Amino acid sequence: MATAGSSAASVSQLDVVFDGTWVVDPILDGTGQIVGVDVYSPSCGHPHGATYINQLNPNPWPASSAFYMLDDHGHILEIQRGAGPHQCMNATGVDMTINHCIRKGRPIGSNWDLMISIKAGPDAWASGDTVTPQTTNSSGQTVACFSGKDIPIGKVSSLQTLSFLGVTKAELCGAPAKVQGLLPSPWNGSGSLIFEGEVPYYPTLQHERSAVAAMASLAGLDLSLDYPLPSSLSAQPSPSVLRPMMKTGGNCGHSVILLP
Repeated sequence: MATAGSSAASVSQLDVVFDGTWVVDPILDGTGQIVGVDVYSPSCGHPHGATYINQLNPNPWPASSAFYMLDDHGHILEIQRGAGPHQCMNATGVDMTINHCIRKGRPIGSNWDLMISIKAGPDAWASGDTVTPQTTNSSGQTVACFSGKDIPIGKVSSLQTLSFLGVTKAELCGAPAKVQGLLPSPWNGSGSLIFEGEVPYYPTLQHERSAVAAMASLAGLDLSLDYPLPSSLSAQPSPSVLRPMMKTGGNCGHSVILLP
């Protein structure tokens, strides 16, 4: 996960992090500035979690026991900033070379479980857990993991970090009181609000295909997963041991970002 530059070290900062399989829909104004972000989870049986840590770029990654489960419905993340001029980042700041970006225009489907609506535009956007969606088949040939008209043309990322500077208050409306209580009140510095797309992750190809199929249906894509992504393939345990995973190099899927 990337952090903002060192010049922002003394500025109050909130990193909102989405890990796993999400459809990310930035809301733009007439000049292409990102003024809000809606993030959807495809309806594929994933249990979702959230946690807050008083740290940017947390290392080690929070254990699964640190995450509170979220109910399946819409949540609003209200972020307030201090007085003074503020300019949100332009959509061109999203790195399309390491993300699966799809042109907007297709309606979002109704098959989502969780939606996080952020009522502010980020100052910075970093993507991580990036892989090239290729692997090796049983014959030793290099093959694409995805098929369909909407396959990614470059790399894909499963970790999205949206950074907000000058934060004076943050509130996750619609979440249980225990989750809302994770955010400092009054706001007291910098930290990371993390949304985990699956707690825990079970690495099977059928499971991963179901997640990608649900994401494709949600965003109206012609996309299917034929082979597991390299990150999930390398993280698989031995066939005799099926164990849940979090941040061991594997994810059930990746992010799809809707851009003009």
